[in-house]
Amino acid sequence: MTDLNSLAAEDPYIRNLARIMRDGKGATLEDAVAEVCEIVTDPARVHAAADRIRQLNEQIQAAQTPTSVVAGNIESWYSGPRHEDRNWSALVELLTADGWDHDALRDLDESSTKVVANLPNPLGSGSYQCRGLVLGYVQSGKTTNFTAVIAKAADAGYRLFIVLSGIHDALRQQTQDRLNEQIWEPQSGKWHRLTNEDDFKPTDNVDALLATQDQRVLAIVKKNGPRLRALRKWLFEARPELLAACPVLIIDDEADQATVNTAKPDRQPSTINKLIRDIVNKVPKSAYVGYTATPFANVLIDPQDYQDLYPRDFIVDLPRPGVYIGTEAIFGREPLDFDEDEDQDNGHDFVRSVEDSEIDDLRPKGAAKRHLFEPKITDSLDSALRYFVMSTAARRIRGKGNRHSTALVHTSQHIDVHERTAEVIKNHLAWLATKLGQRDSVLMAALEEQWTDECGKVAASAFGLKTVPWADVLVELPTVAAAAEVITDNSRSTERLSFDDANPRVIVAVGGNTLSRGLTLEGLSVSFFVRTASAYDTLLQMGRWFGYRNGYADLTRIWMTDEMRAWFHHLATVEQEIRYDIERLETEHLTPEEFGVRIRTHPKLAITSAAKMQNARRAQASYSGRRIQTILFNHTDHDWLTENIEAGRALIAATDGCPRRPETARLTVIRHVSVHHVISFLNAYHFHENSRDLDGELISRYILARHDDGELPHFNIAVVGRTSDSDYLGELDLGLAGKTRCINRSRLDVVGGKTYADIKSLMSRNDRVIDLEGLPPEETAITTTPARLAQLRSLPDYGGDGAGLIVLYPISRDSRPVRDSGTRVPLAAVEHVLGVGLAFPESRSRTAAVDYLTADVAAMPGVEVQAPDDTDQLDEPDVEAE
Repeated sequence: MTDLNSLAAEDPYIRNLARIMRDGKGATLEDAVAEVCEIVTDPARVHAAADRIRQLNEQIQAAQTPTSVVAGNIESWYSGPRHEDRNWSALVELLTADGWDHDALRDLDESSTKVVANLPNPLGSGSYQCRGLVLGYVQSGKTTNFTAVIAKAADAGYRLFIVLSGIHDALRQQTQDRLNEQIWEPQSGKWHRLTNEDDFKPTDNVDALLATQDQRVLAIVKKNGPRLRALRKWLFEARPELLAACPVLIIDDEADQATVNTAKPDRQPSTINKLIRDIVNKVPKSAYVGYTATPFANVLIDPQDYQDLYPRDFIVDLPRPGVYIGTEAIFGREPLDFDEDEDQDNGHDFVRSVEDSEIDDLRPKGAAKRHLFEPKITDSLDSALRYFVMSTAARRIRGKGNRHSTALVHTSQHIDVHERTAEVIKNHLAWLATKLGQRDSVLMAALEEQWTDECGKVAASAFGLKTVPWADVLVELPTVAAAAEVITDNSRSTERLSFDDANPRVIVAVGGNTLSRGLTLEGLSVSFFVRTASAYDTLLQMGRWFGYRNGYADLTRIWMTDEMRAWFHHLATVEQEIRYDIERLETEHLTPEEFGVRIRTHPKLAITSAAKMQNARRAQASYSGRRIQTILFNHTDHDWLTENIEAGRALIAATDGCPRRPETARLTVIRHVSVHHVISFLNAYHFHENSRDLDGELISRYILARHDDGELPHFNIAVVGRTSDSDYLGELDLGLAGKTRCINRSRLDVVGGKTYADIKSLMSRNDRVIDLEGLPPEETAITTTPARLAQLRSLPDYGGDGAGLIVLYPISRDSRPVRDSGTRVPLAAVEHVLGVGLAFPESRSRTAAVDYLTADVAAMPGVEVQAPDDTDQLDEPDVEAE
């Protein structure tokens, strides 16, 4: 992206305007234009130069990656780093030395510029408070992004930087070490650290620090009551005029942890929330930016409470790095309306099942029984540990990527369970090492079979790597097994996780909450995860397996229950929907105060803890311009399937006398069908309970409301079958002149467990206009947006009359995968399946919406929401000045 420096190099008028804005103590572009016009003979060139700067600012605000929602969509004061910016230049030099390529640096530059551009101008006159949110991915480099933001903001004029870094010492120290290396050390003469090995203590003269204009001050502080009280007391002991002149940037890492108010409405805010509020609200020039990968609690803060931390000014969605392995890459997700590609990634075959019958040997049945619990090495845990040793051996042979190798075992939140589990794992690894040293033939054969099987399930070539032969792995195994350590990491541990690149380690980490937030497990390749959790944010943050796996992505494996795998599949869908909301609403020029990000619910999971959802409300979701489709089916329930087929037959029978397009083997279109027939069909058809977008009652209410308002005059019905004959797929009688040939839709393996089938996608992208005639090729090209396809439904030139569309798809019960992808299996249904798609035209009405429910945790029977993160804070005494 072009920056202001490049424009200034081309045009002396732009150079003069930039100099005034940067060095003129908060001068706006208009101020700079007025000043330059007074001293030049050609004011037209000054105004032309100003227009080019405005265009650059608009490009930054409208950058495709990352997407942001900005209050007022204001013209930004910040157009990118300058050549003379010392902190950003030093960071770029460090990252280049660490192996960052041009593309990665460009992405970091653009995304961090987007964040800084949304902050208030530190040189502006008067006071300000700003609240923003940056949405990243779990283990995706959020720390690097806010490090870049700090560097750029320091160059631009911010002077005091407070980083709130989790609630555990390990994460605070990890963040401190990173910022020491990348911010403080390259410019140590220009920076003053308030923290280092120790957390904040009020030992420095606040007036002296704030009075020094050219000095930058950095504090990395744990979200802990005594520390924050000490910081608040120290900060507000400054002379008011010095504090008023000091721009402060507060970065809240893991902003949904401890920060969000959990107190009841009639009580004082919870401790951490109140302390952060006090600092943000009472500092005259403050910008607060939260960073998180799980923003559920943050976007549910009450936006009407201006003292609280709702991100009212902007939300920025960081782009997903190309080499990042996240929820969708591992678990897949459901298709969504704004997807560009019809064939979305179903996820790689990284996940292995832990049978329900093993659970009682892996974790206690309840907290009360944990003292009697004796963990065992089950078949799945044994398999995971064996694979960890083999994958580590393979990584040593490749010699690529992180030199450390780590496995995570997370079965419980209880410390005593961690300690007992670690002990049995130590004994099992010792047994493995002994057997490997003895070249035990039975063990060797079992390991070779497992290695060959795993290499076949995830191809190394898919990640640009080569499979490591078994013979090479075998040579390294005894050495790896002998080097393996087992470390328990929790709040009672005497030995904590630490990584020194000069001394690579092989570690099996056993723990709970301390491993669930922010802390990076270096070289993590194997995870064994059966911890109980019932909230979106808790589950996602426990997923330490997300991140970068340079040189060993094909060796990543996760052991978990089938139910939990299905939960993560759902969460991948939730994550993408949130990002689509941000993208769509920026395009529509709405602000974070004008919309609430919608969060899809789940019948068994809460969004976050009940205390963090006190201000959640029913949202509004519209079917206007949308395409929705059935992808989940109870494929082993004969009555469920046959009743859906009968519903389809009844709908077809009710259309007798309606105009029909001449029938072909593949397609029949029936026009001008009464909305009341459609409502009857929706009342009779069974949508799967986990299809949260497909609620027959809500859809019916929407249809009737639009019909009463003079929209949706009727529906068209399309029946889509297979074009050619098949010797195994069969046919289905839906009451047309002849039977309809069934289409082929296999199901995803494991996702959903054994209870239902998930076919991933039913409709093709252009099926939403399959009933329209005479559409030119350019209107159905791959570049045609979903919004444009929805508009076509109301264009008379192509037969669009504002009608809705129902598409019926007879799916063969004998559907099978068409290629060996490793992620699909035969449908194996007990009866043919009737799939349904609906497409709606865009509505002109502002009331074209139906209720979209957010989680009502109190009404969820049997759901116990654990929120250990907010209570697992270390007890510390008040911090006194030394």
